[in-house]
Amino acid sequence: MLAVFRPLQDRAVATVWTGLAASTIGEDLFRVAVIWLAVDIAGNLAGLLTAAQYATMLVVGLFSGAIADRWAPERTMVMVSVLAAVVVLMPVAIAYGPGVSLWSLTIAIVGVAGLRTFFAPALQSTVPTLVRDRSSLHAINSLFDATWRLARLAGPGFAAVLVQLIPVIHFLSVTACGFLAAAAAVYSVRHRLAEQAAHRAPARGGWHGAVDGLTAGFRLLHRERVTSVLILSNAAVNGPWMVSLMLGVALLVKTHDPVFLGIRDLAAYGLIMGSYGLGDLCANLAVGSVVLRRPLSTMYLGYVAMGAGFTLIALATWILPPDVLLPAMMLAAVIAGTGGPLFFIPLITRTQTVFEGADIARVWRLRLAIMAASQLLASLVATWLFEVLGATTTVLGCGLLILLAGIAGHVGFSRLEHRQALAPATLTAASAD
Repeated sequence: MLAVFRPLQDRAVATVWTGLAASTIGEDLFRVAVIWLAVDIAGNLAGLLTAAQYATMLVVGLFSGAIADRWAPERTMVMVSVLAAVVVLMPVAIAYGPGVSLWSLTIAIVGVAGLRTFFAPALQSTVPTLVRDRSSLHAINSLFDATWRLARLAGPGFAAVLVQLIPVIHFLSVTACGFLAAAAAVYSVRHRLAEQAAHRAPARGGWHGAVDGLTAGFRLLHRERVTSVLILSNAAVNGPWMVSLMLGVALLVKTHDPVFLGIRDLAAYGLIMGSYGLGDLCANLAVGSVVLRRPLSTMYLGYVAMGAGFTLIALATWILPPDVLLPAMMLAAVIAGTGGPLFFIPLITRTQTVFEGADIARVWRLRLAIMAASQLLASLVATWLFEVLGATTTVLGCGLLILLAGIAGHVGFSRLEHRQALAPATLTAASAD
C-alpha cells in the first residue's frame, strides 16, 4: 500500500476524507458551472466575478481571526458547510424566476469564498489532532490534499458527463449535496476533533481581541522567515495560476473551439480541466509516498513544471492544427497539473510542524488573505489583458512568469540547503580540532 493511503485505515480519517472528497468535487463542479455561465453572460467581464471572490477572501482572511478564534474548529467546519449548501442553491432558485444573472452568480461565489475561508484554516488546525502518529503527518496532508486534486480530475469529468444529463445550473445542486456530505462527515467524528479544545487558549475579547486576530498571523510569520518566503511566493504564483487555469482555459476553448472525436465546447473544457486534475492527482500520490531529501529547493520544481505546462497550452493554440489541438492542450494540462502538489504538500507539513494548534489556523488565514490579494489583483489585470492582448498571449505570459518563479526559487533554496548541509560538517571538524 502506498504510504499516502495508510491513514485511511483509521476510520475517523477515512470518514473525514470521504466528506471532503464529496465537498471538493462538488465545489469544482461549482467553479466550472459558474465560470462557464459567467463567460456566456458577460464574456471577458467574467474576470470581475473572480475578482469579487478574491476580494471576499482577502477581507475575511484578514478580519475573521477575532471571530474564528472563539469557535471550536469542528463546529466551524460543520456550520460553514451547511451555510455554503444554502448559498449555492440560491442561483438555482433564481433560475426558475427572473433567470440567472451575473449578480446572482457573484453573490453565490462570494458567499462560498467567505465561508471556505473559515473552513480551510479550521481543517488545517485539526489535522495534527486527527492523526494519531505525528510521523504520519506528511501522509495525511497528502491524503487530504488529494481531495482537491481528485476534484480537479473528477469534477470536470463529471461536468463533461452531467452536461448531457442535466442543465448546467443544476451543477450547483450537486455542489450543495457535497457540502452537506462534508458537514455530516465532520459532525460524525466531532468528538475526535474536539480533543484539541482543551489545549486552545481562549481568544481575547473587545478591541484587543480584534487587533490580535488581525495581527497574529503577521507576528507568527515574522518569526519564521523561511515559511514566510514560501507563503509569499505561493501567493505570488497563485495570481497567474488562477488567470491561466480558471479563466484562460475557458476563453481559449471559446476562442479556438478545439474539437476531437466530436468533443467540443463545455465538454472540451471539462476534458482539459480534468487532464490538469489527472496530473495533480498523480503527483500528489507520488509526493505523499516519498520523503524529500531537500524539500525547499525541490518544491520550486513544481512551479517549473506548472509554468512549462501553461506555456505549452498557449503555444499549442498558435502552432497546431485544430484536429490535434484538444489532445495537445490536454497533455500540456497534465504537465501543468503535476506542479501543485510538489510545492503545496511540503508547505502544509512545514506549517503544521513549525506552528501548533490555533497558530496553524492563524497562519493559514493570513496565507489565504495574501493569496486572495494576489488573485484579486490578477483578476482585475486579467480583464484588461484578455481584452488588449487576447487569451493566448495572456496565458503564455502567465506561464512564463510561473516558470521563472520556479527557477529562481529552486536556485535560491538550493544554495541555502547546500550551506545548511555543509554547516554540520564544519562544526564537526572544528570540534575535532
